[in-house]
Amino acid sequence: MKDLYQEILDQHTAPGQMFETKEVTNESGVTFKEYINLPDSLRGYLDFALTHADKECLIYEDERYTYKEVFEKSAQTGNALIEAGIKKGDRVAICMQNNPEFVYSYFGIVGIGAVCVPLNSWWVPSEVIYGIEHSDAKLLIADSKRLQGLESLPNVKKIVTSYTPDSSFTSFDDFISGHDKTFPVVEIGRNDHATIYYTSGSTGKPKGVLSSQKAVLATMFSWACFSSVMNQVEAKSNPKAAAIVSPESVILHCVPLFHVTGSHAGLLMSVLVGRKIVMMKKWDAGLALQLIEQEKVTDITGVPTQTWELLNHPERLNYNLSSLKTLGAGGAPRPAEHVKQLDEEFEARPGIGYGLSETNALGALGSGDEYVNHPNSTGRVVPPLTEIKIIDQDWNELPEGEVGEVAIKSLGNMIGYWKDPEATKECMSDDGWFRSGDLGKFEGPFLYILDRVKDIVIRGGENIACPEVEGAIYE
Repeated sequence: MKDLYQEILDQHTAPGQMFETKEVTNESGVTFKEYINLPDSLRGYLDFALTHADKECLIYEDERYTYKEVFEKSAQTGNALIEAGIKKGDRVAICMQNNPEFVYSYFGIVGIGAVCVPLNSWWVPSEVIYGIEHSDAKLLIADSKRLQGLESLPNVKKIVTSYTPDSSFTSFDDFISGHDKTFPVVEIGRNDHATIYYTSGSTGKPKGVLSSQKAVLATMFSWACFSSVMNQVEAKSNPKAAAIVSPESVILHCVPLFHVTGSHAGLLMSVLVGRKIVMMKKWDAGLALQLIEQEKVTDITGVPTQTWELLNHPERLNYNLSSLKTLGAGGAPRPAEHVKQLDEEFEARPGIGYGLSETNALGALGSGDEYVNHPNSTGRVVPPLTEIKIIDQDWNELPEGEVGEVAIKSLGNMIGYWKDPEATKECMSDDGWFRSGDLGKFEGPFLYILDRVKDIVIRGGENIACPEVEGAIYE
């Protein structure tokens, strides 16, 4: 007999439904599941913004923009890029703190079939130069702080700054001014390149994670499917349970847009459902409390320390936080005691996610009662495209309960590391699996992430995961 979760999932992916899937074979002969209704490109995906054109999309300090306004400014950015000589497949880098210009730039770049390269805004100039040169970016869009030390970049056609430029730079407003507010017609396919995110390993320079249009799109549809399924599962046990993501949702966007959590879970996911985005340029728990009350924020997606800081802020009880419904987190596990306290102290429910830049953040999600009852897990594998298994060093699958390396296969997986075929070969199998570098195990349907493969403490011949040590210290 099917459990409730599987029954509802089957309904969502049945023939004729939005999340219906089919099997496809890629250029390498690897078979994946794909959504039948998946847009052909991120440009097509952006049209979802126009289905809620008059709704508020983006709140940033004292600026407020509707979805239509964001779409039009993004289209102007795309047209300006074309005039600057950017063509389909060219790389365009962004390096700035969170702000509306980042959003317009991201959408404008992918909307003309160019490749968006979000660079870490915490990098020093030499690291930014490495990212620009390694990605072969033809143009950089940055804020004035990030442009310091980059004035003489020899191989970048144009530098556009969003704030107070000097004579060396073109202001963002001047750059897009007068350009058409509709995107140009560019033929973009699902297999075309979309993004390069830089991820730091334990050794060497950061690696550029190259992803296709369909990989990014698959993540959005998978999260939407999972959210809808879990909404119905929760509603069966609690009819008053709040929807995980809905058109009425308001997200506090408090993580950097140069990270897939910020760009995918925070920004792109909002476009699909018409969620309002309240964007912070940097994290401040006190300001976050003000914004939650002022904008009636329903969702937070960040790192575990952010929600913990909200819980322990001395002014928390002075604010009306009743609008909050979900306290999402990723990037690291929460101690089980933290999960319990968050669930007890807030009306909102805690949630957790697991994914990597190499999988476009697609992996596992935990929410509601399931997360509270299994607080050390990262939840269920995100259906219906994603497969996760636990393997040994030779790619052999291990049985449930055994600890090994987490391997992930889905349409969301990267194409490979940009200009690094050796590193790609080390972590990608011929049949489409990606070695995450994370140690984990399954207990029933729930995935547990225990440590990084390279961060194991060995005592008396036994492998001990660092979180076990941290948990013992905490107790």
